[in-house]
Amino acid sequence: MTRPELLPIIRRIYEDMCHVQQGERVLIIADSRTPADITNAFFGEALALGTDPSILQVPVPPPPALQTSTKWSPVVTSAASEADLIVDLAVGYARFIVEAMQRGARVISPGDGTGNELLADVLLRTMGRADITALRREADRIAEMFTVASEAYITSDAGTDLTIDLDGLVGEAVDGFLWDPDRGEYKARWELLPPAQPGVTIPAGRGIGIIAVDGFVLWEPEDIEVPTTPVLLDVEEGVITNIHGDAGFARKLPVWLESFSPDRSVFQLAHCNVGTNPQAKLTDHQEFERLRGTITFGWGDTAILAELVPLDETQPWVASPVHWDTMIRLPSLSLDGRIVIDRGVIRED
Repeated sequence: MTRPELLPIIRRIYEDMCHVQQGERVLIIADSRTPADITNAFFGEALALGTDPSILQVPVPPPPALQTSTKWSPVVTSAASEADLIVDLAVGYARFIVEAMQRGARVISPGDGTGNELLADVLLRTMGRADITALRREADRIAEMFTVASEAYITSDAGTDLTIDLDGLVGEAVDGFLWDPDRGEYKARWELLPPAQPGVTIPAGRGIGIIAVDGFVLWEPEDIEVPTTPVLLDVEEGVITNIHGDAGFARKLPVWLESFSPDRSVFQLAHCNVGTNPQAKLTDHQEFERLRGTITFGWGDTAILAELVPLDETQPWVASPVHWDTMIRLPSLSLDGRIVIDRGVIRED
């Protein structure tokens, strides 16, 4: 049974974040992990708002790291092509989502794309107990700081010492809002929930130094896994050149990555995002990327991501069969010398 506290959150997603209109065709895509009461709640609230909703349930797809190379049924791709708003509880990065957007659809991913049975708890905690308006405004502020900066410098007590060239890149709020209630206009066509993780998508060739991963590694076959000791990633020109530190990951991670691509695309730095949600936790749900004061680095594919956002098509984005993530827990981040995070604490000024 759906907890009644969830219904106003779903209503707010539709009205404030998606700006849904009467008569719009809403397609809810869920996989078989998603509890039926959750999909029914999204369906019911869409119906109550005067839209034309449908639910499409799909089998559990491969792990999140393999989203970019997942093949989807023509039935799913065809349904998406007719939607005005797609509520994605299962898919994440996918070519057919890009194509639906190019035809005019908007996309909201309340489970950060990939499905999970913990979705109700996540939304109740990270949206019901958090001030999402304040998170949106803070994410806009941090995204603008990335936009105007020419360099990011990231360190940590665990050993991170990384410099990223930001020249010409645009910061992204990743705050879950397709619609900006303050300005009364759309700000995005594709967004993830829960909020927020402002940052930047990184073209090929940018980033030099070392990243000491002490938060998690999102990979396959283990999915999310927290290392016993930091995993050390040496980065040159935006590409991992050596993996050392934690003995298990130093042995297993290169073997897994090299099994996908001989051209090193899977080792390419893809994005850098700041977690800002004070209610996010390190669970099996991808809310972990929102843990306040952390930084998540993505690796591998940026080609699909660049079209989802969308980003400057003249930049060298990387096509890869894998998109995987790592996190550092207590980073310090400065943008052109201005401190944004001080050992895990986000500066308010």
